Amino acid sequence: MIELPVPARGVLERGVFCSLAANTPLGPHATPMVFAVAGNRVWVTTSRGSVKAHAIRRDARVAGLVRAGRDAVVFSATATTHDLLDASSWRRSLSRGALVSLAAARFTRKNARFFAGYAVDAHRVPLAWMPPGRVFVELAIERGALLEGDRDPRVVWGDWGDAIGGAPSAERFRATRVGEDPLARLPADVRAALGDRGRGALALEGAEGPLVVPAEWVVSGAGLYAVAPGETIALAATGSATPRAALVIDRPSSWRARSMLGVMVRGVAEVHVTTRLTSGERSARAVASEAGLDVDVPAIVRIRPKRFVWWRGWRSGTVMAG
Repeated sequence: MIELPVPARGVLERGVFCSLAANTPLGPHATPMVFAVAGNRVWVTTSRGSVKAHAIRRDARVAGLVRAGRDAVVFSATATTHDLLDASSWRRSLSRGALVSLAAARFTRKNARFFAGYAVDAHRVPLAWMPPGRVFVELAIERGALLEGDRDPRVVWGDWGDAIGGAPSAERFRATRVGEDPLARLPADVRAALGDRGRGALALEGAEGPLVVPAEWVVSGAGLYAVAPGETIALAATGSATPRAALVIDRPSSWRARSMLGVMVRGVAEVHVTTRLTSGERSARAVASEAGLDVDVPAIVRIRPKRFVWWRGWRSGTVMAG
């Protein structure tokens, strides 16, 4: 079991949401989830019939991002489910009964305000969101990195292989200037609430599973871009400048699930790490500046959407990109 560095544990204790990504045949599937920490592990719950639950059963490799202010922890982990209705999980749950009980107690205490929100909206909450419809998921962290001020990794633990030190980069990059708003196919109320820029979570498909990193996002012309330090993007070890990706943009509530709103943009990423000021990189740096990120070597990631998964409270849906 890998011990969590004290500074990283501090971020995990202060954070409210974990953006969790799992592998699917369509690439990373990433959504924000409430969580708790117990036994050097992160614990979340998900609906028994959710895409996330099915993905974890097929491939236990997952990745998470937890933010606390301007600091963040990114990690890769192996997921194990604990399900009262799945007999195949009972033996492992019983063998770790003390830890599971501790995790359940910490999860309830840490997220008490959201349970209060469920109580207020009890007559509206779908069964899948209630305890009988949930699965408890244990995330055993295998490697992680602490990012201070959303900058390059400051504390790194576990085996990252060749991920530290560089990222594949597209040879050419041009900012898209004209055309349709890339988020125009979302429901009008969701699109209006998201705005044109903000903080997001970028999930990239890597050779050893997905990784989720913090990023600033911006709509510029007809393009949708995510911006992050180059060394942070390198952690994903994609091996390609055009990996499959998911960008999570949300407007969370501090206590009420009914008020949550967001979108997961799924598609292909074009990664461009600025190193020399060619004409294309001047365009890339303009995007970085527009997104509000000022670092020496930014990575500009253009998202080519294929589908959008949106949510507003209990409502959700999927729409295809044009």
